[in-house]
Amino acid sequence: MLVFMGLGWLLGWILFWRVRHLPASVASAQSPAEGDEAVTIIIPARNEASSLPNLLGDLATTRPAGCRVVVVNDGSEDDTAAIAEGFDFVELLHASPLRDGWIGKTWACHTGAATVDDGVLIFLDADVRVHGDALARAVRYRAERGGLLTIWPYHRVEKPYEHTSSIFNIVSFAASGAASLLPPRRPRAGFGPLMITTREDYERVGGHEAVKGSVIEDFALTNRYSQAELRVTNLGGGKDVSFRMYPDGFRSLIEGWTKNFGSGAWAIGALRALALLIWLTVAVGVIKWGGGMATHAAPRVLYAMFAVQIFVMQRQVGSFSVLCALLYPLEILFLALVLLRSLWRTHVRKSVTWRGREVATRP
Repeated sequence: MLVFMGLGWLLGWILFWRVRHLPASVASAQSPAEGDEAVTIIIPARNEASSLPNLLGDLATTRPAGCRVVVVNDGSEDDTAAIAEGFDFVELLHASPLRDGWIGKTWACHTGAATVDDGVLIFLDADVRVHGDALARAVRYRAERGGLLTIWPYHRVEKPYEHTSSIFNIVSFAASGAASLLPPRRPRAGFGPLMITTREDYERVGGHEAVKGSVIEDFALTNRYSQAELRVTNLGGGKDVSFRMYPDGFRSLIEGWTKNFGSGAWAIGALRALALLIWLTVAVGVIKWGGGMATHAAPRVLYAMFAVQIFVMQRQVGSFSVLCALLYPLEILFLALVLLRSLWRTHVRKSVTWRGREVATRP
């Protein structure tokens, strides 16, 4: 049994070894401002009055020269639109009422993309922060590699309850294969907070219209790029791109992960999902299966090994406390409860709640 648990620990490193980041310098002869392709940043925003000023403040100095910045107001009930209008470089669009079969984010992204004829599209969530020349380097890096570039921002933690997202971030990254020792040749999952593509490739895969009813539109859209044999590159934000997830309280955190996990569990592929389940189960099982923490040294050693492993992983994706790693079984239990809730909402009730909307799900 101890050998099995040791193999489970090694499986964790296969699933999550090292987060790859945007290169500090990109070998390219042209910057976005010097190239032929126009760049458009599209920001879908619904009730983002608390987050949007930070992003637009960043873009005031960090956006690639000459690019458009389009904020799509998705029926906000707060000051989102007024805030966007306060920045002179922003073009504000008001999304029309949702059409049947669409969800808010896909409709807002589609609305923004419809204003672009060609060039580079950057889809950027309103709670993201961008630093330095990150966007310009990301545009050049995508141009070198082609296809779709997605970035999972580094999670900045400010309040105690936000630390409960630690294991969710690790699992999300492991599910994509982006940090794996054996990354998938054709990723089925990508990261929605920051996605960069060309208008040509976006149309080739059908754009957001092709995934209009998907609650996890980032996974669905990424999968369409892979199916079209377009290259997909998934990176971590590191020092370049960050965000603060669910700053509006513990309830919004639960609703946010509930929205994503039930659908995402089926979208990543059976083999990777099984590997994640085995790793998480073994990580918790060292306490019982090892013969008892109080009477044997082996389970205590294994527990410490898993705690160190999770600490190394979580520090690559966010500013999570060492306490999260030490108490990781509670984190995994919380994830399991949220996953069960998400599966119930997604596959039985067939709806989830987000940003004041009841969103129908399509497993």
